[in-house]
Formats: sequence, structure tokens, C-alpha cells
Amino acid sequence: MPNWTGTWAGGRTYQTKDGRKAWVIRKMVQGHRYQIALDSETERQALAQLALFERDPASYKTPSQQRAEARRQAQEADEKARLEAEARRRQDEHEAAYLDAASVARFLEHIKDRTPKYKKDTRYYLSAWADALQGRDLRKVEPREVLRFLAQWNTAEQKRIAALKAFCSFLVKKGLLDPAQDPSRTLTVPASRPEKAIREKGYTMATIETLYRALNDQGSRDVLLLHAKLGLHESEVQRIAAGEGKLVLVPGHPVINGTVKFVHKSGRVHTLSLDAQALAAAQRLQTHGAPTPDQVRHRLRLASEAHGLPRVKVGELRHSFVAWSLEAGEAITLSGNGVPLALVASVLGHTSTVTTKKFYDVSKVPSMIKLPLKLEHPEDPQGIKSAA
Repeated sequence: MPNWTGTWAGGRTYQTKDGRKAWVIRKMVQGHRYQIALDSETERQALAQLALFERDPASYKTPSQQRAEARRQAQEADEKARLEAEARRRQDEHEAAYLDAASVARFLEHIKDRTPKYKKDTRYYLSAWADALQGRDLRKVEPREVLRFLAQWNTAEQKRIAALKAFCSFLVKKGLLDPAQDPSRTLTVPASRPEKAIREKGYTMATIETLYRALNDQGSRDVLLLHAKLGLHESEVQRIAAGEGKLVLVPGHPVINGTVKFVHKSGRVHTLSLDAQALAAAQRLQTHGAPTPDQVRHRLRLASEAHGLPRVKVGELRHSFVAWSLEAGEAITLSGNGVPLALVASVLGHTSTVTTKKFYDVSKVPSMIKLPLKLEHPEDPQGIKSAA
């Protein structure tokens, strides 16, 4: 209890330990007793505080109490903002999209049906993108930054863009990345230049015949043969070896001895007729497996160098097959008769053979292009496996 020294309009006064005069509001309002020590320095200030008190005694606070309340509210607001920011950060981390080892592994699993070479190349280019991005959240990478990264590389622009867009598209489809935040959204995969605009491709039949005789590995010879005689993609040869190309024997025909059927991811069915040599090569690859594309390339390079031949790339044999077919190919049908599908399409009024083939072509053994290509090696096995 203070040592009262006097009274004033609002209550009493007392003297503090340091000798200052202090004013205290002592009032009974509606049955409630108030005793509030003011922090006023003069009676005039005390009277002003009394006036404020009398307006609303229940909510009145002295200036020092008001400042303390303001500090408390500010601290609470700061703490609330900190907690909200932390919650947003955690949520942001949870929703972040990264190009890291785990996400690339999930993407590669998603494209597991693609060729080993495609997956290998994609992994390589995504690794390069990961190094450039340095662990950043893809949602916060602007397209202009992606263009800057791309400008740092001097090669494979098309493949680098395609790999990043495919990866980001995968994240979008999985709901892990908003399309509006896709850093590759403004990129366009450059169109491939026409092959003849780059350089002439393809080889003579004599070159391939000499190369075939020079190869000592049966698997590599079989791969070369299927590329040369059928114009297959590298992935199609690998699919045959993996058993994904269904082989069917065709008995009784002097040239066509079997077929191979592929079912593409789109559901489109692609069937090719095979002569005895191509059928035997396909059977051996399915039985013994095929060398890897890298092994085939290495063996072709060594054989070409050893015999003074131009370096042969299996991918370019598709161009050779087209050229050879146009120059010296002979169309072989199962019955020995029949007209080309393009002529049938024209008679039906179709603008292309796509509709004709899709809805009307029911032939199980398609026509075959026979080439005057002699692929011979003294160690080649003879004969075709019979149907099981």
C-alpha cells in the first residue's frame, strides 16, 4: 500500500521512492472498484487520463499499458507470421518438383518400353540438366533461365530440349508440376534437318556384302542382315531379339518363308515378310540374343577399317534399303499376283494408304521387297527352325 500524500479529482496521490508525485485513479463504478496507477508526470496529464477513463472504465489502459499491449500484439503477429511462413515453406518443400536421381529413376521406369539407347541418351541429357539446375525447384526456374543453360552447350540441342520437355511433361501428368510452372513450356524441339541437307547417306550393296563377309561374329552379321534386307530401325531389331517381334512360318512359298509382327505402343500392328535368310537370322537372335548396339557399332567399325570400307552405321542402312528398293527391288507377293496397296487406295478414293491399310487390308502375309543383295559368310548356319 503506497503512502498517500493527498487527493485529486480522480482519487489520491503519493510520493514515489525517487521523490516524484504519482497520481492514482481510485473510483467505484457500477459496483466495481478501480485503482489504477497513472504514469503521468503532471496533474494536467493525469486529468486527461481521468477523462479517458471515465469514457470507458472497463477498457481503459494507461499509455504504458497500451505500449505494452502493442508490443505483445506485435510479438504475437510476428510469431504467427513466422509459423505461417514455416508452414508454407514445409508445404512448398512437399510440393517442390526437382530434377534429381529419384525423379529421373521414376521417369525412366515410365519409359521402360523405349529402346535402351533412347533411355541411355535421356539419362545422360537429364543428368546434364540436373548439373545446370543445381537442385533448384523446377517450379521456380524461368524459361529464360533454361534458354541460358541451353546456350552453354554447343551440341545436341534437339535432344537436350526433348529430354527436358519429356521429363517435365511426365511430372505434369503425375500432378507433380503445374503446367504454368513448367520451365520448358516455351521451348520447342527443333525440327530435324532433311537428311540430304546434312549429307548423303547410304551405301552400295557391294560395300555391305564385303562388310558382311568380314564380320566374324554371327550376332553382328544377323543384325546387319536384318537392317540391310528389311530396313528396320535399331529398336525393331532389338525387339526381335527380345522376343517382342512375333515370328510366324509361311510354308510352301519359294521366297517368303515367314513373317515378323510388331505391335507398337499406339496399338498399330506392323508386319513384315521374311525370306529364308532373314527368318533364320531372326530366329537365331531370339534364341541366342543380340549383341548390344554399342558392340555392333564397334565391330562394324573394326571390320570397315580392316578392309578399307567406308564406316557403316546401321541407322543409315534404312536409307540404303530405300535406295536399293527403288533402284533394283522386286515386289514379291504370296500368290504371285496382286497389286500395290497404293493402287487399291486410289481406286477406293482414299487420299493415302493409311485408311486402306487400317480398315481394309486383311492380308496376313504382306508383300516383300526382294533385293539382289548377296550376304554370304562361310560360317553362317543353314536352315530354318520348324514351328514348335
